[in-house]
Amino acid sequence: MNTVWQACPDDWETFMDVRLESLADAPDAFGSTLQKEITYSEADWRRGLTMSVVFLGSRNGKVQSIASAFPLEGDEVELVRIWTHPDARGTGLAAQTVGAVLNWAKGKTVTLWVGEKNVAAERFYTKLGFERTGKRGPLPRDESIMEVEMVLRAH
Repeated sequence: MNTVWQACPDDWETFMDVRLESLADAPDAFGSTLQKEITYSEADWRRGLTMSVVFLGSRNGKVQSIASAFPLEGDEVELVRIWTHPDARGTGLAAQTVGAVLNWAKGKTVTLWVGEKNVAAERFYTKLGFERTGKRGPLPRDESIMEVEMVLRAH
């Protein structure tokens, strides 16, 4: 059974665990690194839960998914930190977790960046209604990884 909820600062340890696991599993998918975030303090993790909206998803009681959003200018938000544990892929948990963020962002335009070579992730976002915008650029922390921007217009 899948369960998704919006994390609050008291969920900082769960947030930390799933975030560090995601960085270890898919280091080229994120703008940050495990080496950087492993040094964060409790205060840093709690602050991360107040500066963005974070949804966590569990499958059979084990947290295995994360999706977050940062407000941008106007009626736009950026979808970030999207990850689902390999054991939970294909179970609907990723769609439910991202869906919770999209529900939270209802009425806003949602953008995200995905690695050009991450075909499975782009296919997932396309199924959710995202389209490429035509913008592309290097991942800031590793310019050898090219990303494309995708958008889901106000919904």
